[in-house]
Amino acid sequence: MRFRELREHAWEKGFAALTKFKARKNHCLVPRDYVERDYKLGQWVSVQRYSRATISAERRRRLDAIGFVWDWREYAWEEGFAVLTKFKAREGHCHVPSLRIEGRFKLGHWVAAQRRKKDTISSERRKRLEKIEFMWNAFKSRWEEAFSALATFKAREGHCRLPLEHIEGTFRLGRWVSVQRSNKDTMLAERKKRLDEIGFVWRVVQRKKYGSRLNHQSPTTPNKLPLQFSAIG
Repeated sequence: MRFRELREHAWEKGFAALTKFKARKNHCLVPRDYVERDYKLGQWVSVQRYSRATISAERRRRLDAIGFVWDWREYAWEEGFAVLTKFKAREGHCHVPSLRIEGRFKLGHWVAAQRRKKDTISSERRKRLEKIEFMWNAFKSRWEEAFSALATFKAREGHCRLPLEHIEGTFRLGRWVSVQRSNKDTMLAERKKRLDEIGFVWRVVQRKKYGSRLNHQSPTTPNKLPLQFSAIG
């Protein structure tokens, strides 16, 4: 078999392996070190990307037809944006926890990466992110994330009295609530108003380890108070 025929055979073998990968995975994002039954498919895919400018029109057409990804960075960004858009549609906001995983996609990491690139991201990408109300300020987003968690707790439990060590999902909500109390005198008026509207408890006293319940405790909800604290305002 002549050299040209060998090269043609090798290309067809790689294309066939990629076609099977696509049928099974529903995408062509093959990891660089991926091996398909002793065949180094990841390396073959990398070679096609490097040969983008010189590959024949017929081969390019066939690769495009199965959704070949020529620029994996562009694809990765679009994938992240699509996942964030679905998150926004479901949750009503873009306050993604830093460790949040959607399916198998590390959305929290992707969001953090966009914030780090705030000054260098393309205007087109910035515009698309801002259209879905992406929050560039991580600290502000963190506050909104916590407030959303507190609102969820209130809707479920009927009050905002949390033990200091309470964790909501993976968020240390009890600690956050404590910080808001400490920041009461310096907090933005808009934030204080929003907390007041959901019945935030600004003052608490620690119960004695042994002893009766406090006299001012509401008799209608005796079992809903946390073990560590009682509300006094």
